[in-house]
Order: sequence, then C-alpha cells, then structure tokens
Amino acid sequence: MNISSVVRKALDRLTRRPSAVKVTTSRGARFRLMYERFREILSLNDTTLQLIADIEDRVSGRRPFSLDTVVRRVRKATLEVFVMVKNLNQIAGNRYGELYETLRKLNAALEAAFPQERQAESGPLVVPVERLQAPDAQLAGSKMANLGEVRNEVGLPVPPGFVITTNAFVRFMSENELWERAQRLESLLETHGAQALAEACREVQRAIMDSPVPTELAAAILDAYARLYDGASVPVAMRSSAVGEDTANSHAGQYRTEINVSRDRLLDAYRSIVASTYGPSAVSYRFERGLTAYEATMAVGCIRMVQPRCSGIMFSRAYEERSADRVVVSATGGLAAGVASGEEGAEEILIEAGRPQAPPRCSLSDSDLDWLAQTARRLESHFGSPQDIEWAIDPDGTRYVLQTRPMVLPDIIDAESQADDREAILAGGRPAFYGAGNGPVFMVKTEEDLDRFPDGAVLVARHSSPTFSRVMRRCAAIVTDIGSPTGHMAILAREFGVPAIVGLDGATRLLQDRSWVTVDATRCRIYEGVVSMPAPVRDERRSLAGSPAVHALRRIAELVTPLRLTDPSGPSFTPAGCQSLHDVTRFVHESVFRVMFHYGELAASDKQCSVRLEARLPIQVLIFDVGGGIAQEAPHSDRVRFEELSSLPIKAFLGGMLDERIRWDQPRPVSGRGFLSVLGESMIGPPPEVRRVGGPSYAVISDQYMNFSTKAGYHFSTVDSYCGESLNKNYVHFRFAGGGADDQRRTRRVRFLQTVLASLEFHVETRGDVLVGRLEKYDQETICARLAQLGRLTMVARQMDMLMDSEASADYFARAFLAGEMERF
Repeated sequence: MNISSVVRKALDRLTRRPSAVKVTTSRGARFRLMYERFREILSLNDTTLQLIADIEDRVSGRRPFSLDTVVRRVRKATLEVFVMVKNLNQIAGNRYGELYETLRKLNAALEAAFPQERQAESGPLVVPVERLQAPDAQLAGSKMANLGEVRNEVGLPVPPGFVITTNAFVRFMSENELWERAQRLESLLETHGAQALAEACREVQRAIMDSPVPTELAAAILDAYARLYDGASVPVAMRSSAVGEDTANSHAGQYRTEINVSRDRLLDAYRSIVASTYGPSAVSYRFERGLTAYEATMAVGCIRMVQPRCSGIMFSRAYEERSADRVVVSATGGLAAGVASGEEGAEEILIEAGRPQAPPRCSLSDSDLDWLAQTARRLESHFGSPQDIEWAIDPDGTRYVLQTRPMVLPDIIDAESQADDREAILAGGRPAFYGAGNGPVFMVKTEEDLDRFPDGAVLVARHSSPTFSRVMRRCAAIVTDIGSPTGHMAILAREFGVPAIVGLDGATRLLQDRSWVTVDATRCRIYEGVVSMPAPVRDERRSLAGSPAVHALRRIAELVTPLRLTDPSGPSFTPAGCQSLHDVTRFVHESVFRVMFHYGELAASDKQCSVRLEARLPIQVLIFDVGGGIAQEAPHSDRVRFEELSSLPIKAFLGGMLDERIRWDQPRPVSGRGFLSVLGESMIGPPPEVRRVGGPSYAVISDQYMNFSTKAGYHFSTVDSYCGESLNKNYVHFRFAGGGADDQRRTRRVRFLQTVLASLEFHVETRGDVLVGRLEKYDQETICARLAQLGRLTMVARQMDMLMDSEASADYFARAFLAGEMERF
C-alpha cells in the first residue's frame, strides 16, 4: 500500500468521524503528550518547509533533479502534514476538524497532478512505416514517426520496415514487473552519484535481458517481419525510437542500434535496445536535460538493412553561419556508424549554393551531391527548421534517408581570441562547439574514468563518444584525437554548451594528464596555463526551465508551495482558505502556537506534578518538566535550583530575570501621580481577566522548549519559545496584557514594550493594553540572547505604569533599557 492510499483512507475515516480521536490519559501524562505532539508538529513543519524550498529551487531550472524523487517526497509530505493536522486536533480537542476535508481534497488534486504510470494499452504492438506520420510520435517514437513522414508526406525514399510501438514497450515492462527498479535510477544518480548509478543500471539491464518477450508481442514482431519480407530472411537494422528522442533534446548516441539482425535474433535485439534505455549514459542524459520517464518510453524501428557504398550525416545548415546557403556533409565509404559514434573520422564536404567547395574524395557523383543538397533543403522546408540528416547510397545508386531530426543550434557568441601573442602548445582539428575553457587535463580511456571525472576539468580522449554527456555539465572543454563535428558527441557538446575540438590528432599523446591548459575551440588551439578569452555562455536555467520535468513540477508545485494564508487575523485564515500544503502547514503552525500559549495556564491546575524554583525572584515560579528540562543528576525533590535546570530557553530567560543590575528588592522611584492612578484603578476594580493578583507563575519546560506564564501585579505575560539547532523550528512568542494604572499609562507602557521589542527584531502587534511580539527562524544563539532580554524586560516592566507620567516616558525608558541602564527603573 503506497503513501497516498494510506493518507486517503485515513482522511476518509476522519472526515466521516471527525470527533473519533480523543485524549483519555491522566492530567500529567496529557501535558507530556501535548508537548510531544507539539514538538512533532514543529519537526514536520521544518521538514515540509525544506521540501517547499527545494521545490522552488528546482522549479527555477537552475539544476537538474529527479522528478520521481520529488513526487515521492511530496507524497511523504502529504502524510506528514496529515500527522500535523491530527496532532493539532488532538491537542486542541478537535477544534480544527475541517482541516481533514481540506487535506483530502488537496491529496486528490496532487495525485491527479503527479505523472501517471504508463499502463499497457490495447493499441497496436507493431505498425508499418508506410502508415506513420510525424504526429504518431507518441506511438512510434520521434525517430520512426519522422521517418514515416519523410516517406509518406515528403516523398523521399526510406528503407521498408515497421516499428515496435511504445504500447509494446509498456507491455514488456509491465508484464515483467520492471517499472519500479527502472524508474528509481535517476533518483539514485541524484542521491548517490555516478558509481552507484552504474551498478544499478547493470542490474536493471540484466533483468531486461533475462525477461521474456510477452507471447503476443513476440508473435506480432515475427509476423510483421514475415509479412514485410514475404517470408525471406532479410537482415534488418533495429534502432531506438524513444518518444523524446530526435527532438530539441537529440539523445544523440544514447541508445543502442543493432545492425544486420537476422530473424532468429529479432527478440534478443529488441531486448537489447529496450535495455539501452536504462544505461548510465542515457539515464544521466535524461537527468541533465530535465526529461521525465515519459520521454524514455521506447519504440523500436525495424527497417531493411542497407549495405551502402557510401553513407554519412549532413546538416542542412552550417551551425556557425546559419544564414548562408551551405550544407555540411560528412561522408565515408560503407556504413557511417563509426562516424556517428566518434570512433572513425569522415570526409567533410561543404556544399555551398548547390556546389561542393572542393571535389570529394569518396565515391559521390555530382548527381549524388545535388541530391543531398536538394534533400537537405526539402526536409528543412517541410519540418520548418534546419535538419540533422542521416543518409546512405546503395551500390546500385539507390539513395535513402535513414533519419532526420532538428539540428542543435546553440547561441553563437563573439569568441575572438585574446591570445594571439601566446604560442599554442597544440593546434588543429575541427571545432565541435566554439568558445574557450581552461582546467586540468583529465584523460578518459574507459567508462570508469567518467565516474571519477572532476568538476572543471578538460576532458581529453582518443575517440569522441556520446557517453561523455554524463559529465558535460562539469566539463571546462573537450578535446579528442578522432571525431567529427557532425558526430553524436559534437551534437551533445552543442546542447550542453561545452567548447570542444574534435579530430585533433596527437592530443592524447602530447597533453599531460593533470596539467593545466586553456582550450580555444574557436581557433582550435590549446595553450599552457590560463589564458583570458571569451567563454561560451552556458545558460543552465534556459536549458532546464522549459524542460518536461520542470513543466511537470510546476503543476505539482501549484498545490504545494504557494502561501496564501499570510495574515493570521484575516478572514481567509481558515481551514477552507487553505489551497496548498504550505497553507495547511502555516495554519497548523499558527494554530498550535495559539493553543500552546495557554499551556502554562493548564499546568496551573496540576500542582502535584510541578516543582518550585529556588531563585532570588520577587515571584513564585512552579516548573513542570515535560522532558529533559531538569538535569538527570538533580535530586528528586519538590524544589529545583537554577543550576539544576538543563532547559536552554528557561536558563536564558531566567538569566535575564536574575540580572543583578535590576534591583527589585530596593525602593523604586515612584511617581506620586502614578501611585494614585494605580490606587484609584484598584479601588474601582481591575478588569475581570486580571483579578487574581500575585499568584504563582508557571513554566512548562523541556530541553529545548519553554512556556513561561508570569503573573506580577495586575499584569500577565507569557513567553513561549523553542530553541534548538533548526532555524525553521526556533521562535519566541511574547504576550503582555493588563496593568493596575489608568488606560493612558497602560498604553504608554505598551508603547515602551513595543519600542524595545521592535529594536530586538520582534514583529509586534498591539491592541489597547495587549501586546503580542513574534520572533521566528533565528539561530540558537540569537534566540537565547532575545530570551535573556525578555527576562530583563519582564522584571523592569512589572510596575512601570506608575512611571509613565508623560508621552515622552515610553521612549525615555526604552532608550535606557536598550542601553543597559537598569538603574533608571
């Protein structure tokens, strides 16, 4: 049973019977239980606020994240907010039962906003290429949908074939129960790093390769193959065609291609390509590009194998000068797989205004070059953007388009070098992406080397490889001995904005591992040390803010992060006004403070469980310890000394009250008019709420908590505080009310308190002679310092209404208090 169903069932039960939860413990145990629930609310509130901060950071698109991790954390937070609501109602006698219905609605809305797990559909398992068009990407994946569009709408030749659909992929993953492990990989990468990911990917891929292809799917694949080739055994190429592949996120080289596949290997090749969906490089690429599990939904193309005399890749535009009428062609004899992967070089042919700049060395005729140039323009015109095109020409001269996708077109910056007077230690090759970067050389020879790649290093390798995408966000630059600007790695370097030189022969031989170099990819030069020159602009926010993961997170965030309940005294500050998890936690947080503010008053009815404080104070203080407030080594007695207290907040507060500069035991300077005012008010009679004069004060304490209710003279004050290691939990709330003098003098004393507290960074609200001050989310040291000041303030303010002779009195005494001039009181 998952968290969401637990929350749903609990909420359904509580909304049917809102008064089902009752506290039936003894009085002393009840106080301790109240505190434990209060402390749990603070802790869960802290956790929820951290989640909100993390979501807001991820929504900004500044860094990659695992959407699966966020969804699991939000589900857990929903359960924790439910516990907060339950605890509040148990503390407050089910006063806030409406919150259960509010939270139930929020939970349902969140479940609807979460990415839904793919379910096996009843749609086709295989579809012939002649029935595909570009809008079929969700069924056939982008690569095969585009290929169908090329054949059926543009009218260009493509090899015959069929696609094993995304429905088939979902069926395969579901029936073999592979989803859970596969969808945890990005979360593992985010939490534990590349090395943990590599091992987990191997396990998932092994599980896929060991899983049977469902009987119905296997029959559909073999039947489609037989119908396509009339029962003949024709070798085919099987290619990945994920939903998110060959789009603005190219996925270049991330997934596997199987060539020369015979009939008896069809099912093994299919499993191999599905397994490549969860290779370390592919998972890292999706994570870095902000893609979701949906974009990884894999279809597999199965097309007749072409054995070309010449093949390659072409760009319909030169990415560095897009307005010019140029087609950039990389060509090689035979298959171009090695060119795309970076393991082989290729001949670069520039066709400008329909003509090659130089005669090609490979076996391409003028007619072939003319066809390539026209094909590039036709595809660019049809798809509405510059295209990256894979092509092949059979020995008999038949020409094919094997793939087309949008070109990666990064912003080109002014990259003119400032190092003309420096001698380069190495020069040559071709720019895969312009710009410059400097850092220590790090030689990459194996996949394991990528696991150890340090931030800010220059990656140097024999061959270019699309697996380098795993570290491109951390690369200063890339240099390879072999590679092509049209290869997969070069495309990825442009996606990630990494300066890169490919085909620089001798780089691995001449550059020393760990030596510091500057790579000028614009001029294809490498310098020793650090050379100042423009670097490419890597706008990570731009690359992720529009990503599918961020879009999905925004829908979730709307129900989690906004805070609309900002005014606790406003009419909308109600359970019905809560529209997000943030609102609910804010409402619970504020409401539990209101309840706990009267905690000390509740303790007054339980004198049997309290101990008396032995201290030189003019008031009697009874202490109720709910956990860790009194040192364990203190003797069991009905009295406790200051030195035997272990509660951090009460020690700070009492430390202020016991300040030796405050001489409460000596005659005070009393105004005659003030004394008569107090005498007159007492004869008339104090307000009902302050008729109990001079009773004991009560302190409920734990190791990090204090609620101190003081009764002195005709006024009452309460200090409620939590003082721990977490900023989000820490607070001091102070309430002061009453007095024995007339309204004018009581109001002046409130103004005195307001001035002092505002100077101590409290947020202060007043109404008549009632003052409430709040200080929240400060470090432990600051909280202790403010509590000490409140202790002093409590002592000096006891009879200050007698001193408030004029309107200037409040400011005069506030300045004296803040200056530490306690002798003036």
